[in-house]
Amino acid sequence: MRQIHPNGAEPVAIRVLGEVGEETREDLRVVLRRAYATFSVYEELFRETGISWDDILTHDPLSILRRLPPLTGRRSYDLADECISAGGQIVDMETSSGTTGPRKRRVITRRDEASEVSFLADLFRVCGIGASDSVACVDTGPLTLMVSFTKALDHLGVEEAYAYCVSPNVDSTVEGLARLDPSVFVTIPSVLDRYIQGFRRQLGRAGGSRLSKVVYVGEPLSGLTRSVLEDELGVQVFAYYGASETSALGIECQAHDGIHLFTDRNVIEVALPEAGGNEGEILVTTLRQEGLPLLRYALKDVVEVKEGACPCGLRYPRVDVRGRTDGTASVLGSKIAYSSIHEAAYHDLEASGPLEVILSRNSREVMTVVLPDKLAPQEHRIRAAVLRLEPDLAYLSGSGFLALKLTFVNGSYFDSRRKARQIVDRRGGVGGTSF
Repeated sequence: MRQIHPNGAEPVAIRVLGEVGEETREDLRVVLRRAYATFSVYEELFRETGISWDDILTHDPLSILRRLPPLTGRRSYDLADECISAGGQIVDMETSSGTTGPRKRRVITRRDEASEVSFLADLFRVCGIGASDSVACVDTGPLTLMVSFTKALDHLGVEEAYAYCVSPNVDSTVEGLARLDPSVFVTIPSVLDRYIQGFRRQLGRAGGSRLSKVVYVGEPLSGLTRSVLEDELGVQVFAYYGASETSALGIECQAHDGIHLFTDRNVIEVALPEAGGNEGEILVTTLRQEGLPLLRYALKDVVEVKEGACPCGLRYPRVDVRGRTDGTASVLGSKIAYSSIHEAAYHDLEASGPLEVILSRNSREVMTVVLPDKLAPQEHRIRAAVLRLEPDLAYLSGSGFLALKLTFVNGSYFDSRRKARQIVDRRGGVGGTSF
């Protein structure tokens, strides 16, 4: 099927992952009907596309869905606004970086919460986590994500599940976790990279540790860190995949050959290059999300579709997540947007200009913003603006996890870097240069 790429740049072929059976199609029809009847954002979108109420009732719901353009930009923010008053018993709201606009929000109803807890428990079960496990959800603060994980682990019936907040002091964090001696970590790769050398020492001591599994969320895990965990320490590693807007989407199984996407909960499409190939941007249509129903939401993740059956026996399709398309990076689980930093630097100026963000690590995370030297007199204003526009950065900086540095260079620096990336990540894996 020939369509336009989610960013409007080029024609692509849209591929639906997995088999969409009759039950899933009827679930999709229910979602389409509710979207049309409840949300003016969707009603307008249907009318613009020439889709009537009768079409939704009588035509194949998958063919109706695929007539819609991807949900992006202003419409997605307007939908989040409308969801607050659209009905359902709201119990929570999850937010994340808006990248190039307002912060993204997902309204969570009581029904959403119950469904998510049950589904997360199923995902952890795929990893082999069970009643004998003690699970530490390790993060820089008591974030909503980790709270939802502990609820799911309690639902699964593990021995114990708790959220553990790390400190900027590596040794005290490792010693505290060693006393608790969990069998499973659920954590963020950049948190894991920061403390892994300490875990390495702990696991090498007499008596060692009972740590047997790590589930990582929110960021890619470096191949080097994974190799240390699996080959040196004998720890199984599992990738969890989800987003603030969609909640959980899938997880890596014990065959460790890609992430299974659970296509009975979401219709998953991938925008593939028309010339062929199996790598493209993912579109998500939610089937179990009452508070924020999404139709062909452009998640801004690029995935590689894996062909063939998985040795584990799960029927769900598999992907490897390759990266982002929107100029963001993750620092200790917080998404940092290049566009926000650029806006902070050049706000109220007559013209825009060059900027580079460099991520590194010593005793803590370091974010260096490289700017033209003509902006040096405005250093104080720029620093304050960056922390205001990126509140997660303000938290990490104020808590001692991150150092924000501004460096001013002459014009030749940028002239010599014609192919400079917006964000340069020099942290590497296995603790980077921390130890």
